[in-house]
Amino acid sequence: MVSFAIIDTWLLTMQGQGLGIIENGTLAVENGDIVYAGPSDSFDTANVPTVIDGSNHVTMPGLVNTHFHSAMTLLRGGAQDMPEIEWMNRGVGPLGAHVNDDDSLVGSKLAVAEGLRSGTTTFAEYGANVARLVENVYLPFGVRVVATETINEISPNRAHLKPTDLYEFDPSKGEVALEQAERLFDTFQGEDLVTCMYGPQALDMVSAELLSKIRDRAISRGSGMHLHVAQGGRERLQIQGRYGEDASTVSVLREHGLLGDFLIAAHCHDTDESERESMADAKVRMASCQSSISMIDGIVPPLSHYVEDLGGTAGLGTDQAPGPGNHNMFREMRTASLLAKVAHRDPTRLSAWKALELATIGGARTLKLDSIIGSLEVGKRADVITVDLRHPNLSPTVSKPFRNFVPNLVYSASGAEVDNVFINGRRVMADGRLRLVDESALVAEADERAERIFASAESDWRAAGSMLVQHVDRGSI
Repeated sequence: MVSFAIIDTWLLTMQGQGLGIIENGTLAVENGDIVYAGPSDSFDTANVPTVIDGSNHVTMPGLVNTHFHSAMTLLRGGAQDMPEIEWMNRGVGPLGAHVNDDDSLVGSKLAVAEGLRSGTTTFAEYGANVARLVENVYLPFGVRVVATETINEISPNRAHLKPTDLYEFDPSKGEVALEQAERLFDTFQGEDLVTCMYGPQALDMVSAELLSKIRDRAISRGSGMHLHVAQGGRERLQIQGRYGEDASTVSVLREHGLLGDFLIAAHCHDTDESERESMADAKVRMASCQSSISMIDGIVPPLSHYVEDLGGTAGLGTDQAPGPGNHNMFREMRTASLLAKVAHRDPTRLSAWKALELATIGGARTLKLDSIIGSLEVGKRADVITVDLRHPNLSPTVSKPFRNFVPNLVYSASGAEVDNVFINGRRVMADGRLRLVDESALVAEADERAERIFASAESDWRAAGSMLVQHVDRGSI
């Protein structure tokens, strides 16, 4: 029996021609699956127990965040407007050293709640001890997650290193993290909302030998390897110091057989066109965090080139809060589209409809979840959001000679217009209110913990001597 139906709505199905737009459409769900997505006049609601009026709304697939670090969300606003070479070791590092496990948990809850209320239904969570986040955040919040355990071989004490100093590798640390990743797969096997992936952090933080071992395990499990690739000047210095002056991240990965459809490559902003062509030919999937990389590195990631020129598969991600400052995929769509137009000096680049595709079915393809989510299609899981068009920033809405709400969703929406969120057919947000999260208590706890973290970290942060310290002393922030 049909559980509920959303009727008389604009459906963005993300299948067929364009966005698969259906005017005056109905979406019906039974036992968590979509059983109808089509014209309202072809669906009988007589025996449907819950009918939701979708008039003046867009009903569309939930958004897919393909690269997401939630654990440092309590450091939001703590590492912006500084040189890229300082960001990790002098910016985030001194503050992050004062974040304990419980702080990370609260930060994760805050990040997921933020993303959820702005329409994200799937998060590719990338972190240490990610099983704890799945058990304490994702499953209680009723959210879909691709759980990815971080694996690296380097010492956490790096604030004293110069940019040209090579990180010291500890192979035993990498092996311990790899075994923890294996337990992640075993723990959540059969859990409908959880899939798992391996997360070797980056080529400058993991040996090629360990990467090869992880690749083999990912292939044997039918899973994936999610790797930060060519993240900028800091990583390039490490790769050249370790592999030779002419080496790059992509050249080393290619040499060791580490490019393939098993690989999700995050960021990729320090790649050239020929390297990206090699990646696309090998069917590497890209997770692109446009806001984060433009903020941290001052570089536009090569998303448009990868998908529009090379035909590569890609999705969008928000990365971590002490970078772009938010986990809002509507903002990410807008940023991605605008940056592509500027970078290519071409206002036709990364159109609104392409951005919507990347945030839904494109993200699902990137995570290899497109058989179950990413489009409104009979047989897929009902990860669905509704967007209320009756907001001043989305008004007016017209449908002829074209539907202006398509560009408005990308260029004008803030995410606050999302009023209903369904995951696996379960209504986790209704009329703008999260049903499984006490937001007021969560925000209050986050504020309290953040005040303690920033206060206790002040001396270490000042000693690290980033450019941000100078700005603070001048009263700029």
